[in-house]
Amino acid sequence: MEEEYFKSKNFDYLVEELEKVAPFKIKFKDESWEMHLLNVLVFWFNPGFLTQYTTVIGKTIYFPDKNYIRYNETSAMKTLVHEMVHILDARNQGVGFFALGYLFPQILTLGVFAFPFLGWWSLLFLIFALPIPAPFRAESEARAYALDVLLAHPYDHEDILNRIANLFTSWDYYRMSNSPKWVVERIRYWMDATESGAASAKAMTTVLLIYEMVAED
Repeated sequence: MEEEYFKSKNFDYLVEELEKVAPFKIKFKDESWEMHLLNVLVFWFNPGFLTQYTTVIGKTIYFPDKNYIRYNETSAMKTLVHEMVHILDARNQGVGFFALGYLFPQILTLGVFAFPFLGWWSLLFLIFALPIPAPFRAESEARAYALDVLLAHPYDHEDILNRIANLFTSWDYYRMSNSPKWVVERIRYWMDATESGAASAKAMTTVLLIYEMVAED
């Protein structure tokens, strides 16, 4: 572990245990020029990108700022578990393949530059810049958000599921799904798979067990 995060015992312990599963780094958006640059692209549809969301790029997890961990340790721990699912999925699927799936179909917009020989026809690739549903991104987030629900009190599950479904269909996630019902069904599926120890949910089961171990100490 590169540093202790404000001597926050449980958070630091969780980081240490998760690093045994897959190495990763933690950085902060308010200190990252890369995140500020990315914010220029996404601010118009997600104004809370820098201050309300945690982002994973490669093996680096970007929290909004250090105070997010300092004053919200339990929430930061749950966020870390969520993002760790993405890191493990990327490792298991291959970082390149995972990234392509996560950015599909919007990444097809780059066809404008990849196929200049098409002339004006290449501009048709700009269609993919629209908020077209992103099935692979939605599925990836459904896996990670399944842990958000499992880590909450059972009494709150329905409310949390509905809020997540609304989030998936909102501009914050660039309307990656147009079906709240589908979102709830997929999250429930991954919740069941995680609790039953299904092979397809190994990443979630692994990080969930680590979180529970740390939280109990």
